[in-house]
Amino acid sequence: MALPNFDSSKIISKSDITKPALSTEMARHMILLMNGRHFLDLMAEDIWGQQWPLRYYARPNGNKICPVFTTGWHQYVEAKGVRVGDQLIFSGHQVAGADGEPEMRYMIRVTRPGPVTFKGEPVPVDVEYLA
Repeated sequence: MALPNFDSSKIISKSDITKPALSTEMARHMILLMNGRHFLDLMAEDIWGQQWPLRYYARPNGNKICPVFTTGWHQYVEAKGVRVGDQLIFSGHQVAGADGEPEMRYMIRVTRPGPVTFKGEPVPVDVEYLA
């Protein structure tokens, strides 16, 4: 089954440090994989190739789905030094698996405005380089 690729980003708020509220664009993608459940365990890869186990959870809130990361998010935040004002970038792209069958590959990264500017705007730097 061909799944759509997606790229989602958001600026981290204080409440996102514990459970990031995720985009509805991401929810539309994930619902295709959840088989009627409210969660999906997945592996997200950072820019160094390190795997981060995350649980995507879509909590029902009336007629609205409010997706968040639960299990694994806190470990990622602690390891990367994520803080309020950083930008979370999460993407999913379909690739050929080891057996040739299509599978989803998820990437996670967090950027922060760096000390260098371009046309008066701070250039974002991966938090990986700021540790």
